[in-house]
Amino acid sequence: MRHRFITIPAMPSAYPLMRRIARTLREAQGLTQEEFAEKAQLDYKYYQLFEIGRTGAPSIRMLENLAKVLNLKPWILLCDDIALVSRLTGVSATELTQRIKSRPGRPRKTAG
Repeated sequence: MRHRFITIPAMPSAYPLMRRIARTLREAQGLTQEEFAEKAQLDYKYYQLFEIGRTGAPSIRMLENLAKVLNLKPWILLCDDIALVSRLTGVSATELTQRIKSRPGRPRKTAG
């Protein structure tokens, strides 16, 4: 009998949502990426790359540090229920949805 192995993706489906939730809540607190990274005991450049989706899935330690700075339970960052996240964080579902749909990073400059 042959064994079949299930491949688990390195990046859970909640990961893109998590980084956008973290960014939205960081901005709601009025913190820059650098200030937030310092409070979360993370390297600034690494956090910057995390926010724009250029890192792998965060470690449990990083998830705990992010949640601590945001005054959340870590599981909230992994939640894919926008209404629940909105209720628990006080950030409107509309704002979270708009942030989630927008591309991460700086707005592109337009000629004009």
